[in-house]
Amino acid sequence: MSSVDVAIIGAGPYGLSIAAHLAAQKIEHRIIGNPMQFWSNIAAAGSARYLKSFCFGTNISTPSAGFSFADYSRPRGLETFEPCAISDFADYGRWFQQHQVSWVEPTNVTHVSRDTDRYSITLENGERFQAMQLVVATGLSYLANVPSEFASLPRSLVTHTSNIEAFSLFKGRRVAVIGAGQSALEAAALLNEAGARPQLLVRANEVSWHTRASQDPTLWQRLRSPVSGLGTGPKAWALTRYPGAMHRVPPKWRTRFVKTHLPAEGAWWLRPRVEGVVPIELGTTVVAAREESDGVALTLRHSKDADVRSIKVDHVVAGSGYVVDVDRIEFLDSKLRSAIHRLEGAPKLNASFEASVPGLRFVGPISSMSFGPLFRFVVGAEYTARIVTANLASQRKLAA
Repeated sequence: MSSVDVAIIGAGPYGLSIAAHLAAQKIEHRIIGNPMQFWSNIAAAGSARYLKSFCFGTNISTPSAGFSFADYSRPRGLETFEPCAISDFADYGRWFQQHQVSWVEPTNVTHVSRDTDRYSITLENGERFQAMQLVVATGLSYLANVPSEFASLPRSLVTHTSNIEAFSLFKGRRVAVIGAGQSALEAAALLNEAGARPQLLVRANEVSWHTRASQDPTLWQRLRSPVSGLGTGPKAWALTRYPGAMHRVPPKWRTRFVKTHLPAEGAWWLRPRVEGVVPIELGTTVVAAREESDGVALTLRHSKDADVRSIKVDHVVAGSGYVVDVDRIEFLDSKLRSAIHRLEGAPKLNASFEASVPGLRFVGPISSMSFGPLFRFVVGAEYTARIVTANLASQRKLAA
């Protein structure tokens, strides 16, 4: 069985960033995954899908100059501030991969176990190899959250927003969209534009929308609400400026901050496509769902009067976000998963993104409980790649 120093599972922004930095340090590694698959799938489901983040804060990291998202977009006449099309971002990632990480192996990992002091990795083609160090960079894959109220429904009747193959498939159908965040609001708009009949069910009493940031802010605007890769405002600026600081915050406070920072809201450019266009029921909670006559019967409760009523739809789309939970990463052996210390389901990581199991690192959104909300987004990839690479380089020197 062949062996390698480092194996990276996942070829999205975080995996590609780490591979590019490892290559610059001449650290032996393999990177496994279909480049930008998650983002490509999102883009393929429908047109007019855009990143909520600023384009300049959505860079894949490399020590080489000239490979930012803006470097890709500017000569092609594409947006470089906001909103940037997800399809353009997926194309950028594949362009980056071809020029900076050409050795990606476009296949999937089916199983990972730990054998004494190394990891045994099985690919979908049956190949097995070992690695001394393992980096899990699977992004939001495996983490889609469908609320428990819909657990009994067959997959043909309920779909998470990230798993929609084509919005056009819902043309003419009644669709209940659950949630009030960007993914739910965008899904409602795209369903409506594809000829479906969506209805937004929102637990809160209002839908929140963020305002448009100025590309040429005044001095007062820059001081009061600075623009950063994570968004606008002092908190976003501080998190971006000091990306490792949240790791030093006591876990109890940090995890609470991760949960409450950046609440559900929609982008300013999405608002005209939803408000006054798609029916919205505010203060409404789904308390039960059951299959009924090739559709779904939903039992709803309204916060004002607590009365319940039922509606019938053809399909449910869950815009209910993602749950960071190690147990959702199916390719990790059950014994390996059970050995990982947790922070509310997420892996508890040290300052170099290493879990309690030696040599095992988690990066991207799954690291957010240990490092803060910055790492739920692509903007955290540069810090992650530099820290992980520096740590692996120092271990290599000690072993030499």
